[in-house]
Amino acid sequence: MFNNRYRRFILAAVVPVFIVYVIFMIFPIARSLYYSLFDWSGFTTSMEYVGLGNYAEMASDKLFARSVLNSLKYVAYGGVLIIGITLLFTYAITSYKSKKLKDFVQTILFVPNTISPVALALLWGFVLNTRWGLVNSSLKAIGLGALAKGWLGDEHIFGAALSLLVWIHVGFFIVVYLAGADRIPRSLYEAAELDGASDWKKFTTVTVPLLRDVIETSVVLWTISSFKIFGYIYAFGSGGCGSDPSPAIRNLAVHLYLTAFGKRTPINRLGYASAMAMILLVLVAMLVCVIRRLFRSVERIEY
Repeated sequence: MFNNRYRRFILAAVVPVFIVYVIFMIFPIARSLYYSLFDWSGFTTSMEYVGLGNYAEMASDKLFARSVLNSLKYVAYGGVLIIGITLLFTYAITSYKSKKLKDFVQTILFVPNTISPVALALLWGFVLNTRWGLVNSSLKAIGLGALAKGWLGDEHIFGAALSLLVWIHVGFFIVVYLAGADRIPRSLYEAAELDGASDWKKFTTVTVPLLRDVIETSVVLWTISSFKIFGYIYAFGSGGCGSDPSPAIRNLAVHLYLTAFGKRTPINRLGYASAMAMILLVLVAMLVCVIRRLFRSVERIEY
């Protein structure tokens, strides 16, 4: 490729991108790895070399272990809910005859992705407020007060935060899935109709198998997002009152930030937080590799 007449164009296009990638990706990762070997607050010039001491400390850090567990729960529970709900909406929307109706429904569902994470998190906190929130007030108004819960307490707050993330991300993935469904040839559906297949049968035997690449991509994107989602969880857990988010909903990204900079309780351990960041990088890379391998084990269908 480099021996043809486009050699200069290729170099001119690739080199600047590579330089930007090195500056803003490779270099920060290398610096984080370097900082992870020190006990450093991040605000002084004093750095004590501890080697792998920060990594050893994480083995007995219960808050770190809980944040990793929460991240994995977001991946598993959120992934099942988001992909499942997205597929159901895809089935419903693809059955619409009117393109305008399809576009309108997609727009409505996508709207949460255009609003500030902080605004959505605070709104969700008001909706689930124990005393005067919309959910508990509505349950009491229709005689189901026994179902009212303290949604923002440690016992239920993880589910509350998960519901927020599901609500927001479903709209994004619906747009992606519908774009993938639109590229499937109509002839395949017509052949299924000739065989007497119902709408649901066509969806499960034609649409879903041919959306395999889209589903794989969405699972990978959600896995990466689950570990690095920050704004929604941080603002929802704080509730607008300046308190630290509850350990019950912290994912690794939130716990990493609080360890590095603190909030109400200043910790200022940038070296230890850098070690967490390296573990985060490794965990995400491993999960993505596992997911891609699992999808490769499924026979690919082409059209």
